[in-house]
Amino acid sequence: MQTMKKVEVIVESVYLNRLLTMFKDNGVKNYTLIQDVEGRGGHGLKPADDVSEVCSNDYFFTLVDEEQFVALKENIRAFIKKYGGKCILSDVMVILS
Repeated sequence: MQTMKKVEVIVESVYLNRLLTMFKDNGVKNYTLIQDVEGRGGHGLKPADDVSEVCSNDYFFTLVDEEQFVALKENIRAFIKKYGGKCILSDVMVILS
């Protein structure tokens, strides 16, 4: 088993490509993406948008080691400050094959 950081980001779909580019530019190649997620938060209900992607949210997550996270941390903070969204960070144990 290996200890890693799980970085989860919920972001408006219009900013997804910028988010992906930011992670790619910081050496993160592997991720999972779920598009058109729905939920309720501080701004009320955010439904998945059936008509267009303009008003929908996407859920992104990746696993990085501590060193990668330290390099990413300020970039994630700047991204969230500029474009909005939420970032959740967890310590996780990964079972490797």
